[in-house]
Formats: sequence, C-alpha cells, structure tokens
Amino acid sequence: MGKKQVAELYYQLSEAAHEQLCNTRDEIRLLADLTARISDEADDLQLSPRALARCFDRLADELSGALHESFWPTKRG
Repeated sequence: MGKKQVAELYYQLSEAAHEQLCNTRDEIRLLADLTARISDEADDLQLSPRALARCFDRLADELSGALHESFWPTKRG
C-alpha cells in the first residue's frame, strides 16, 4: 500500500493586505515597547485603558480587513 499524499491548503494575500498585516504587526510591537517602558514612577508617558482599547480595536479592524482580502485556499501537493 502506497503513502497517501496530503494536500496542503495555502491562503493567498493581496499585496495591500500583506502590507496592512505588516503595518499592524509593527504598531503592535510599538505599543508593546511603549507599555514595557512604563514604570510605577514614570509620569512622562501614560496610556489610559480607554486609549489602549481604541488602539486594539482599530488594530483588530485592520486585521479583519486584511483577512477579508485573503483568497480562499488553494490545494498544493
């Protein structure tokens, strides 16, 4: 009995969707870096929970947009 071939599925992204995902990744890293710099004594940088919620909500919308632009999977293999 021979081996069964397993077909893998690959999603395709448009160039614009790929760029949007990269920009969103970079913004999340920036927010993580800013948050990591906040200490109990730091008064010069403050991120309110409301501001963070708006940032995360906007980033989620951007991710949804990029995912919406992805093409249905194609089979390879």
